[in-house]
Amino acid sequence: MRRSFPFVLAATALATTSWAQPIQNVVLRNSFNPVGAGARGLGMGGAFIGVADDGSAASFNPAGLAQLRRSELALVGFRHAVETTVPNPDTGRTETEKSDHQAPDFFGLAVPFEVGGQNLTVQVSYQRSVDLFGKGRAFTRDTVPFRELRISQPGNARLSADILPEQSGAFHTLSAAAAYQLTPRLAVGGSINYWLADWTSAGTVSSRVNTIAAPGVPTILISSTNRTFRHEQSMNGASLNAGLLLRYPKLSIGAVLRMPFVGRYDLTESGQATDTQPGRAPVTTPVSATMTSRLHWAQTAGVGAALRPFSGLTLAADYSKSGWAGAYLEDVPDGVLLTPLETTPTGESVTPGFENRNFFDLAAASQTTTADTSEWRTGAEYLLSLPKVVVPLRAGIFRSRSPIRELGSGESRRIDGFTVGSGLNFRHLVFDVAFERRRSEGLVGLTLRGGTASAGGESVEKVKESRIVASILYRFPDNDAVKRLLRSLFVGGDTASK
Repeated sequence: MRRSFPFVLAATALATTSWAQPIQNVVLRNSFNPVGAGARGLGMGGAFIGVADDGSAASFNPAGLAQLRRSELALVGFRHAVETTVPNPDTGRTETEKSDHQAPDFFGLAVPFEVGGQNLTVQVSYQRSVDLFGKGRAFTRDTVPFRELRISQPGNARLSADILPEQSGAFHTLSAAAAYQLTPRLAVGGSINYWLADWTSAGTVSSRVNTIAAPGVPTILISSTNRTFRHEQSMNGASLNAGLLLRYPKLSIGAVLRMPFVGRYDLTESGQATDTQPGRAPVTTPVSATMTSRLHWAQTAGVGAALRPFSGLTLAADYSKSGWAGAYLEDVPDGVLLTPLETTPTGESVTPGFENRNFFDLAAASQTTTADTSEWRTGAEYLLSLPKVVVPLRAGIFRSRSPIRELGSGESRRIDGFTVGSGLNFRHLVFDVAFERRRSEGLVGLTLRGGTASAGGESVEKVKESRIVASILYRFPDNDAVKRLLRSLFVGGDTASK
């Protein structure tokens, strides 16, 4: 799955000590549509489902492993930088947040050998499937009737919220994959994947309730709340992937199905909220909660084609679709993860209820606005043959959408990007590098429970992402020791290379 760029669960908070008006949203900067690992595939725009012919094949399409004829060891790492800009509605200045990090991305060992006269390849691998990191900032300015705040006076109040969240962590997968060449043209493959996820969201939320300024009348602060939050989350579970690959002399067609799964989910939440009202001492309330539940992850299906019009040139295109509207957490208590906490008409908390909530917008699973997403990727590779080395030239473009619908328009944020890549391909050793640039923009802000954010209540966030991926691939000599051992264990007979 795609090493995804940061998403942040951002929300608030308490406007007065007698009223809790939760505001929540998810600031999500990527589509979460799965994309495999490796600088070669990324350099081609990530369009690799119909190619999938190297040591990273199983991360795109497990059936592609059947094309290998020599054992391959693949190592991949990346460096990723994100810059977000959003205007401050009070000062008019642009607020910029920058973050970057680097990490191992993929490790895989694939070994092919013959069974029944056809090629069988097995692979064990690790992948950083979903990368969660980065900083964000959001501002909300909204006009709210005093009665919604349970304040006994006529007219409207001005509600302001400033959110500064940060996130780190990742979803990791350990996989065992196999592919078999059923016929000279058709290969099938599959993988068993064990997911281990661990990520933290932390930040601050500052909210204020003021009277609305009138000519000659100063604005009066009614209440303010400063909240800190820290959400430590983890998940583990198992999933299955299946793929097929149909190859012709100049055309290959691939398909992959990443099946839905259910994993154990754990949450530890901490923080505090400090409420201030004029003429009263601040009141600080600690926040502490734990939760064990189950996370339902969505299904993704993808198809791809690769055309080889002449020797050395490959043109590829992929399409995939993910059902994120069906990704949800079971039995989330009210108030956890900054979800709405039910109160009585007088503002007193009631015993928390439990509800299935969509993983992305944390709305009730039956009422979520989270969108299923689709993604297009296309790219090309040209192999320049030089004495003793092959130099690949690669480029690609892609377009995807976020699962989160924009405030106001109801549309999902569009994400556009391009990639370029190259490398050095020797007989046994391959070095590849790729650069990816992504851009997106969209509204960030918070919607009121039971209400709609007013015009101008959100800010337009612009996001620029840069990512460099480097791969090292080692191809073992023919008839290596691991291949001979596997053939001896599972096939028997003559272990000589064929």
